[in-house]
Amino acid sequence: MKLLCVTRKYPPGVGGMEKYCYKLFSKFKEHPNVEVKILALGRSQKNLIWFLPYCALFLMINAHKFDVIYYGDLLLCGPAYLGKIFSPKTRHIVDTHGLDILYPNPLYQFYLKLFCRCFQTYICNSSVTEKTLHQRGIYKTIVINRGIEKDYSCSIPREVTRQKYNIPEDATILLTVGRLVKRKGVQWFVEKVMPELKGENIYYFVIGEGTEKESIQMAIKKNKLEEKVYLLGKVTDEILTELYANADLFIMPNIAVKNDPEGFGIVALEASCAGLIVLASKIDGIVDAVIDEKNGYLLECENATSYITKIKDYMDNINLYKNRAEQFSAYTKEHFDLDHITNNYITVFENSLLERN
Repeated sequence: MKLLCVTRKYPPGVGGMEKYCYKLFSKFKEHPNVEVKILALGRSQKNLIWFLPYCALFLMINAHKFDVIYYGDLLLCGPAYLGKIFSPKTRHIVDTHGLDILYPNPLYQFYLKLFCRCFQTYICNSSVTEKTLHQRGIYKTIVINRGIEKDYSCSIPREVTRQKYNIPEDATILLTVGRLVKRKGVQWFVEKVMPELKGENIYYFVIGEGTEKESIQMAIKKNKLEEKVYLLGKVTDEILTELYANADLFIMPNIAVKNDPEGFGIVALEASCAGLIVLASKIDGIVDAVIDEKNGYLLECENATSYITKIKDYMDNINLYKNRAEQFSAYTKEHFDLDHITNNYITVFENSLLERN
């Protein structure tokens, strides 16, 4: 199978989708029956002004050379539309994530109406994303959850991490990873949950940058949590792995924001794989990543009491939760292994070719 992978999110660009595409495409390359070519931006999104026309021209000239063309998200539907016109026998398949459907800009929505129905198959990262497509009248869908690699081992001892950040060795570390945008709920967690835990031996580490950073900093100051909440910004993969290994609870306190859903929640899988207990809001695509009491706990969205109660229960029953963490991690590794997910993609590509023939 000759496969072309087209994406606007790829290294050396930095971000979760960039890393995921790199790992997924690397797995495609390892498959014995697939010959892979990659057409990727790998730069900031302001370069889309030339990348989209370049993709369109490339596909008009070269689409016929490939059996399957896989597109990383719906923003690429314009170039894909032209690729389909110039090579109708090639199978055009797109990954959809949620926000790439619902992004509210009127010009973008008009663009989607013109071109987004050109694909033979729509791969959805969660059941919520699939439902969103169905509401748009698109039914040629299949859900493939995101996958992760299994190795998140770290040789840095727990006590070294606590010494580095000048906190007690017996402290409980809560960890959140992701872009600092409203739907992630970090400001809500700082305002509603952390003040109730101020007297506990608990510290909250947040990794990521985003538009809500200043608001979160103000919330920290307002609630006098400067010695309890650490905004670490962007960190290296080494530091991320260290904190995955040496934190205690992974917190994903998402809140409901109109037209800005959480498509899936791959960081929850990474944290679980590394051995952390995951506490996540029961909302959007998170429910496909965190299976309640299988690889984490789903809590009522924007219910501070449920988070406070669960965190205190963890502190009162640490050994019990450590045993559960091992079980949850094993479940995540079995059900969300990237090799297994990659095979699901290949099966979709092969079935699409069979439909054509």
